Amino acid sequence: MERYPQLKIYLLFALGLLVILMIGMNGYSLRNQSKFTDPTPKKHSYNNNYNPNVVTEKFGKKKLDGIVCVKFQGRLGNSMFQYVFLYLIAKLKHLYPILPENFELFHIFEIEKTTLSAIKKPLNACSKLPEYKERWSTSYDEQLLTVPSNKSARFVGYFLSWKYWLGYEDEIRKLLTFKDSIVQKAHAQMRNITSKMEFDITNESVIVSIHIRRGDFAGSVYINYGHLTPNETYYRNAMKYFKTRHKKVLFVVGSNDIDWSRKALDGEKNVYFSTGNAAAEDIALLSLANHTIISIGTYGWWIGWMAQGTCVYYKNAMRPGSRFANNVRTHSLDDFIYPGWIPVE
Repeated sequence: MERYPQLKIYLLFALGLLVILMIGMNGYSLRNQSKFTDPTPKKHSYNNNYNPNVVTEKFGKKKLDGIVCVKFQGRLGNSMFQYVFLYLIAKLKHLYPILPENFELFHIFEIEKTTLSAIKKPLNACSKLPEYKERWSTSYDEQLLTVPSNKSARFVGYFLSWKYWLGYEDEIRKLLTFKDSIVQKAHAQMRNITSKMEFDITNESVIVSIHIRRGDFAGSVYINYGHLTPNETYYRNAMKYFKTRHKKVLFVVGSNDIDWSRKALDGEKNVYFSTGNAAAEDIALLSLANHTIISIGTYGWWIGWMAQGTCVYYKNAMRPGSRFANNVRTHSLDDFIYPGWIPVE
């Protein structure tokens, strides 16, 4: 005869109840919520006191005598590429990465405030360093990775290539963890969108985000340089790509020209236009989608990369023979376009 049979029954009942609760909690989340590394990112406590050993999560306890700087230029998408490049160079060359005192990304991602003031160095320290310039636009310049280790340096360029951090993708995804407030707002917005559009999240349905870059890219300066901005035909063809592969698709559109976007996609079904968000908030929202459609530019690039699904991009973004094409290595955008993305005209 077994001892304590009633106790065993109670334990089995409790275990079964725990399994049911865990299944219920997982089903509550949006199917694509897991794309963020952590829906409630851990807060880092930043200290402005000088720390010669750089005791941080990412750079360890090794003393770093040298510094590395980047000339930050452009807007959010460009700044993200430049920051990731700076981070990798610092990691590979054993240098302390210097960020601007009022860096925009401090308010968007959970990144460490490695500034000159944090290590008690003069604010003009970067301007006195040996300078290395990127040789091409929108390309990979392998010579930049051959600079000496442990020696301070300053880099000038945009560094718009995934090849600089090939093999470190998982680390970069953790590095670019959105602030908790941005994450929560994005998830709340996506839940509201699916509710408003009466769109059920099932195994046969997908959400596809569309980023439409117009504004300056549709102006004469960029066009004369060789940038080609897609017209409505591209977006409709890209949408067709997903509609022929999935039974039910919800399209969520973000753009710096919503009026043009509404006209261009007039008549398309299941389309929601996101308005009122800051730039970082739209990246967080649109990257929650299962798949993405992007036009051109670095902002859309990050949405496609963060979403991690199928990404469709505009095939003819560069006019052959233009100044843009001549300033790109091999006259192609292969160093910029992430492997596996789908070209559409």
